[in-house]
Amino acid sequence: MSESKLISVVMPVYNRAHLMPRVLGSLVAQSYRNLEIIVADDCSTDDIEGAVAAFNDPRIKLVRREKNGGVAAARNTGVDAATGDLIAFHDSDDMCTVDRFEQSMRRLEELPEDYIGVYSSRLIYNEVTPDTYGQMATYIRPFPHETPLEGDLGARTMRDNIINFPTLLVKAEALRAAGYSDHLLRKNVDWDLALRLTRQGKFGFIPEPLILTPTSMDPSVSANRVSRSQRQGARSYVRITGKLRRAGLGGAALAKHYTSTGIYLMRVDRPRFARKFLGAALSLTPTKPKLWAHYLLSYAPGLHAKIRQGAEL
Repeated sequence: MSESKLISVVMPVYNRAHLMPRVLGSLVAQSYRNLEIIVADDCSTDDIEGAVAAFNDPRIKLVRREKNGGVAAARNTGVDAATGDLIAFHDSDDMCTVDRFEQSMRRLEELPEDYIGVYSSRLIYNEVTPDTYGQMATYIRPFPHETPLEGDLGARTMRDNIINFPTLLVKAEALRAAGYSDHLLRKNVDWDLALRLTRQGKFGFIPEPLILTPTSMDPSVSANRVSRSQRQGARSYVRITGKLRRAGLGGAALAKHYTSTGIYLMRVDRPRFARKFLGAALSLTPTKPKLWAHYLLSYAPGLHAKIRQGAEL
């Protein structure tokens, strides 16, 4: 396999200097050496500059934003700085196998020209201590039952996203043709971009996990993440559902997204707004009893919350 093509690895970072030894370390150790590693700093207050300088690796470039804008904005800053033939994304708390890019390049070279990228599975695991080791759990994404996993994923991505962006390697020209990540989104950023990328070409899939993602078991961290995630999820679903409708999605598939949006909005105490989406879903699929239940309970949000606490509708 030739290493003639330069891969630009874009990693948004915010206050993750303490993780750089293992995260950035897993990138500089790659068996595929023709890389530029762009650390896109989203106005961190820690010593990210010192953490990057400690590697003394000319392939690493630190680009700093003047204003905090979130993961999408930081990724866009990194993409603007990229000069490679291909672009990969990496999250600032992930680690990758030493042959991640070697495997990705080999797979991409095996595929026809209408394939614009490849992605792999990802292993997610709990961070544990000796005392909490018994609570260790691991997850694989995409789920093993997902289908299709490669080829033309346009219709599949209309349902939800299975492309793990931290595992993605994509042709730079295709990424730029798809457009920037939507900086107004703080959740489902990957899904939004995947909707546009899958219109540019096909994708290959590598079943072996090339990315390892740790998640915290700290209850205070988890509680804050869930609360924030619900609010951001509601906003993102409102925005993305509109994009799906404008892209031509309709019928039961669009109704499913309207329903999800309405339920998200109920969870963040926006019943009037939720009712509009639930009503739109009913206009497309009027014979769904659970959907009717959600719609009617939007007039009694307190009761909806109590029922939800007992058993999900």
